[in-house]
Amino acid sequence: MAPGHTARVRLPYLWHRIDPSGPAMDLAHRSSRGSLAVILVVACCVALAAGLAVRKPLVTTSRRARVTRRPGLSDPRVLRAVSAALGLVFAVAWGGFVGLAVGVLIALLLPLGLGRLEPRAERARRAAIARQSASAADLLAACLASGAPLPASMSAVAEAMGEPIAAPLRLLVSSLDLGTDPAIAWQTMAQEKALSPIALAAARSSESGAPLSDLLRDAAGDMRRAQRARADAAARASGVKAVGPLAACFLPAFLLVGIVPVVVSLALPLTTGGLT
Repeated sequence: MAPGHTARVRLPYLWHRIDPSGPAMDLAHRSSRGSLAVILVVACCVALAAGLAVRKPLVTTSRRARVTRRPGLSDPRVLRAVSAALGLVFAVAWGGFVGLAVGVLIALLLPLGLGRLEPRAERARRAAIARQSASAADLLAACLASGAPLPASMSAVAEAMGEPIAAPLRLLVSSLDLGTDPAIAWQTMAQEKALSPIALAAARSSESGAPLSDLLRDAAGDMRRAQRARADAAARASGVKAVGPLAACFLPAFLLVGIVPVVVSLALPLTTGGLT
C-alpha cells in the first residue's frame, strides 16, 4: 500500500483517539479545572500567610533602636512562609480535594507544631537568663538605691553578671541612650519572659512614682519563689517520667515470666484433652 493511503487510513483512527468530545478529553478538562481551583485556593492561603507575616507590630519602635537580626526557623514569619509553601507544593502535587484539604491543614497547623519546638541553644540561653534574673534585679536595686542613674546601673549590672543576661540589658541601655521612649524600651525588654518582672516593676514605678529599687527587690523575691516552684515541679516530673521506662522494661518481663506460663499450663491440658 502506498504511503499516502496509509496516512489516509490511520489519520481517522488517530483523530478518533483524541476526539475532543470524547470522555478522555472531558476527564482532562475536569482535572485541569480541579488543579486550577486547588492552585487558586492554596494561593489565597499563601497570600493570607504572607499578610500575617508582614503585618505591622502593635507597638512602633524607633528606627534607631531597631536591632537587625537574620531570621531563622524559630522566627514565626519564616515558619508561616515555609508552611504555606509546603502546603502549596503538597496540594499541587497531590491534586484533588484531598490534596487541597491536606495542603490547607499543612499551611495552618504546621506553624503551630513547629512553633512549639525550640532550638537547644535558645532553650539553654533562656534558662541561663532565668537563673540570672533574680540576682540582676537585686544588683540593679542596690545600684539605684545608692543614687546611680538607671543607664549607669544597667551597664554596671550587665558587666557584673555577664552573658547571656548582659545582652538585653545593654540593648535597653543603648535604646535609652538613643532617645527611645522608656516605656517602649521596657516593653521590648519584657519580651524576654524571664526579665518581664523587671520591666513590669519599671512600668509600675513610672506610673505610681514608687521607688524602682523597692519594686525591684519585690520582683527579685517573686522571681526566686517562682524559680523554686519550677525546680520542685521539675523534680516531681522527673520522678513521674522515670516510671515510664521502668514500666516498659519490667511489665513485659512480668507478663512473660509470671502470666504466660500460668496461662499455658492451664490451657495445655484442655488442648491435649480435646485432641485425645
